[in-house]
Amino acid sequence: MFAIAVSLLVLLSACSSVPPTGPAAGRALIDEAAAAMGGWLVLDSVKSQEIITGGTDVEPLQAVEPTGQPRLINQFGQTIVVDFEKNRMRLSFDAMREYPSRQPVKFVEVLDGDAGMLETPQADGKTTRERMHPSRYATRLRDMRRMPIRILYTAKNAADLTREPDKIDGKVTINVLRFKDGSQPVELQLDSFNKLPLRVIYTEDDPIYGDTFNELTFVDWRDYNGVRLPQTQAIFLNGNKIREERVRTLINNPKYEESSLTIPAEIRSQPEVGERIVSQWPLRRLVMGVNYLDFGREQKVELVEVAKGIYHIKGSDHHSMAIEMKDHVIMVEAPFFEERSVAVIKAVEEKIPGKPIKYLVVTHFHIDHSGGIRAYAAKGATILMQETNAPFLKTLLSRPKTMRPDSLAKAGSVTPNVEGVKEIKSLTDGERTVELRDLPNPHSSGMLMVYLPKEKILFESDLFTPGTPVDPSNTLGVQNAVALLAGVNNANIQVDRIVGGHGDVAPLRELAKIAPAGKPAS
Repeated sequence: MFAIAVSLLVLLSACSSVPPTGPAAGRALIDEAAAAMGGWLVLDSVKSQEIITGGTDVEPLQAVEPTGQPRLINQFGQTIVVDFEKNRMRLSFDAMREYPSRQPVKFVEVLDGDAGMLETPQADGKTTRERMHPSRYATRLRDMRRMPIRILYTAKNAADLTREPDKIDGKVTINVLRFKDGSQPVELQLDSFNKLPLRVIYTEDDPIYGDTFNELTFVDWRDYNGVRLPQTQAIFLNGNKIREERVRTLINNPKYEESSLTIPAEIRSQPEVGERIVSQWPLRRLVMGVNYLDFGREQKVELVEVAKGIYHIKGSDHHSMAIEMKDHVIMVEAPFFEERSVAVIKAVEEKIPGKPIKYLVVTHFHIDHSGGIRAYAAKGATILMQETNAPFLKTLLSRPKTMRPDSLAKAGSVTPNVEGVKEIKSLTDGERTVELRDLPNPHSSGMLMVYLPKEKILFESDLFTPGTPVDPSNTLGVQNAVALLAGVNNANIQVDRIVGGHGDVAPLRELAKIAPAGKPAS
């Protein structure tokens, strides 16, 4: 009887024992995962792949509300051909963009060793070729290393690979591996039952959210001639889905033209301008067919005086405005990212010396209009945003930023000051008045327009691009412009000129021309 009891205790102990952790356990677990996918010999035999997928891109930070339904950006088809032995890849992207307006977005990327090339079709049928933006290139290289058939090699080759304690997700036990890929911390999660990868999570920098979990998930595994690979992949940023795609065709060791994976010498010899920052941010922008090129590069700043002491700050396709008051400066809009704001602040301080930036007005929360806010908070400016977006703003300002510390992270003890604007707020020094007004519109809830009564100047972003006609077929663009005109009329304010967060400066009559083309969105 005693022997039976001892045997039961040993059995129970074995069943409830904690899995081993540490480097040796990590390498053993990687071997188990490789065996589940077909074994190292089979994986080693795959020297190249051709993968054709279809899917959608969505963008949470282009939603109508910060916590609202992400906007559908596009529906795409994508073909990649990868040569793993020579570290080369060709990616062909063909999408129909749905937002901000309906139009095709097409490009081809070629990665060949230490260089990348971008091919872009033009309206005249010709194709431009140029060296790839360094951040785009670096991020695509990362994506190659985390492909389903490569992520085990990336982990295996990491000197700091280790197994962490298991995680429990409901009734599922998840095996956890950690390592670094370059400077980025990585967590690879495996299904404890079949040892197949569930997801790989990179920690990267994001201009808005700082330290960000970039999660690639793998589901619907099937066999490809002895190699098990997933049919569906999705990308999440801090738990928010931004892409899902499904395999249509997958060929291991396909035939391909050698020249299709080769970058010509004249492209390779072009200088690489900017930093190789690994971040999903430029990829989120390029699938929309919109500008990302200033990211990681020296910023061009141009101050254009539109009235005495009022400056339209240009140099990119996203603009700000500086308003000189008696003893301080009011800034409007902090687009893109930290580097943009730092350069703008420097230019404004040189143009208007001795007057600190007391306020920053943010028109709305979208990805391209809120990435530079933290630099102003680091200077002690009060950040003004429509009150429904204030929680988003406070989250942005409280996020950790250790992957690429910015001025707010380096400032240490600075406590950002945030004020929500309900319907209208006036800022005055007794001589000049600046009004912040809530502006209902279909583009983004909690939108502010900035009005200077004495100068009859209005600053707005995204609803109208001064100097650029609105395409009548762009339904949302027409609705945005009509909403802006309705906002001006309903506020009963006298506007002579509109200063754009995009575009130039234009008289109100240019906006009024659009009114017959549409009605405000209901």
